[in-house]
Amino acid sequence: MEDCMCSKLAPCNLWRGIRFWLYMHPKDFLRQNNTGKLLWQVFGIQAASLCLFGIQEHEDIMWDAFQRSGKAKVSFLYPNKSATPKSVNDLKFDDFTMNAGLQEGVQHEPLNLVLLDGTWSNSAALYRRLKERWAAIWGEEDIPCISLSMLSASVMHKLRPQPAWDRTCTAAAAAGLLSELHMRPELSAFKLEEQAEAVECSLDILLDALTVRRVRLGRSITRKQRHRRDCI
Repeated sequence: MEDCMCSKLAPCNLWRGIRFWLYMHPKDFLRQNNTGKLLWQVFGIQAASLCLFGIQEHEDIMWDAFQRSGKAKVSFLYPNKSATPKSVNDLKFDDFTMNAGLQEGVQHEPLNLVLLDGTWSNSAALYRRLKERWAAIWGEEDIPCISLSMLSASVMHKLRPQPAWDRTCTAAAAAGLLSELHMRPELSAFKLEEQAEAVECSLDILLDALTVRRVRLGRSITRKQRHRRDCI
């Protein structure tokens, strides 16, 4: 347990107008350097829900939630090359979503934001499964994908290189999404930038834990200097 970092993570409330879904490949669930797990550790399992690819019960729960919300409240963060993806500015928030959490005892369906969590080879299988299920339910071939306009390199890149610098880890993608949502004037009051910073701090903590472990095991460290941020 000497490598456990859970006690160092600070929980944060995610704005109730959105809900993250981590559609994760089982092989990536077992990786120590998987960053998607940070989201439910920071935001909680109700705000950042896990759906393991190929586990029928998990997939049914996720799609039942999508059907309750309606297809207009589902978007997938994925760089879809076969169609022109929409940006964060294209996401639609109705009045009920904008007022989420303001009315006591009233339940409103959030906007479901799906993060495909897997290696870039595994994510292709995740994407195909999502397209198949979407077509079966709503009869449409294309799923609504969005992409980030200001993608920056994750602090994890030097320990776990990405196949290209325009790609990033799951947690960094979630932080980028929250930051871009914060830039929309009508959403600026929901403290989304603070929620993005909470995710970024969790990445720093994971990076430090993995680095300490590599040093203890005598493994090489590729990054030359430690990335620091005040996470308090």
